[in-house]
Amino acid sequence: MTDKGISVRSSLVRILPVLMAAVAAMVMVFSSRYWVMPQIMLPTFGALLTGTWLVRSNLWHYNKRRLFISLPAASLAGLLLSKTLAANDYFWVYPSLYVAFLGTAVILIAGETQIYPCFGAAMLPLLFQTTSWLYPLAVFIMAVMLCAGRSFLERIGALDSLNPSGFHDLPEQRRERAIYYLQMSLGLLPALIFVPIAGDHFLLLPPLFVTYASFCNQNSTFTHYPVQTWLQLCVAFFMGSLAYWSLGHLTQELPHVYVAPIIGLAAGVMVVLMVGVGRVFHKLFPPAMSMALTPFLIDFYAPCLVYVPIMAAYFIFVAWLVRTHPAYRSRDLNYM
Repeated sequence: MTDKGISVRSSLVRILPVLMAAVAAMVMVFSSRYWVMPQIMLPTFGALLTGTWLVRSNLWHYNKRRLFISLPAASLAGLLLSKTLAANDYFWVYPSLYVAFLGTAVILIAGETQIYPCFGAAMLPLLFQTTSWLYPLAVFIMAVMLCAGRSFLERIGALDSLNPSGFHDLPEQRRERAIYYLQMSLGLLPALIFVPIAGDHFLLLPPLFVTYASFCNQNSTFTHYPVQTWLQLCVAFFMGSLAYWSLGHLTQELPHVYVAPIIGLAAGVMVVLMVGVGRVFHKLFPPAMSMALTPFLIDFYAPCLVYVPIMAAYFIFVAWLVRTHPAYRSRDLNYM
C-alpha cells in the first residue's frame, strides 16, 4: 500500500468512531421523538458513546461482558424502584434516588467495574416516573449496540482491545469499594434534601450523577481540571439547548413525521460538534456529551440554563469535599 493509501486509511479509521457515534445518536433520538417516548431513552447514552467508542483508554475499568450485564441491570433496578418505592408519592422519589445509588454501587462492585453511567441508568426511571418495561429493553439494546460497535472498532484498529482483567477480586478490596461508595453517597444527601424543597427535579439530571461519581474518583484525570470541566459541561448544555430551541421554533409548523428526523439529524451534528469542543478543552468529558444531547430528549424551560450550571458546580464542589476528606483519603484506593 502506498503512503497516500496508508494516510487515507488512517484518516478513515480516526473519523469512523465519530461518524458511528453521530449515527447512533441520530437513530436513538429519532426513535425517542418519533414514537413520543422520551422516558425510554437513557440521557447518559452520550457518555457511554464517548467512553466506549470515542476514547481509546479504558476509562471505567470495564470489558464488553461487564458493560453488557451492568448497564441493563442498573436500568432494571431503577425501574423496579420506580414501580414500587416511588410509585405512590413523588416525595419518595428522592429517598429512592439514594437507594438507587447504593444499589448501583452493589452492581458495580459485583461486576468488578466502575461504569459510572450506570448511576444515570438507575436514576432516570425515578426522576421521570418511568414504569414502562420498554426502558430496560431499550437500555439492553443500547448495551448490545455499544458492545458490537466496540468490537468492530477494535477489529479495524480504531481502538485498542480492552483489558479484561479489571479489578482484582479480593474480599478486602470489595470491602474497600463498598466503603468508598458509601462515603460517596453521603455527598448526595444535601442535594436530595434541597431539591424536594425547591420542587424542581430538573435540578437533578442523570449526567450530573455521572459527573459526581467521576469527580469522586481520585485517579480521574478530570479532577485536576475542575473549572475547565465545569465550563465544558456548561458549554455542552448551552449548545444543546440552543440547538433544540432553535429547531423547535423553525419546525413548529411542520408535521411530526418531519420534525423527528430533523431533531435526530441535529443530535448527530451535536455529537460531531462536541468532539470539537473536547479538543478545545484538550479532552472530552463523557458526561458533557450527555449534557449536550439531553435537551433533545427532555423538554426544558429557560431557567434551566441557570439551574443546571449551578447544580453541576455543586456536584463538582461536593465531590472535591468528599475526595479531600481525611477519612476518604486514608482509604487504599490505588486499584480504583
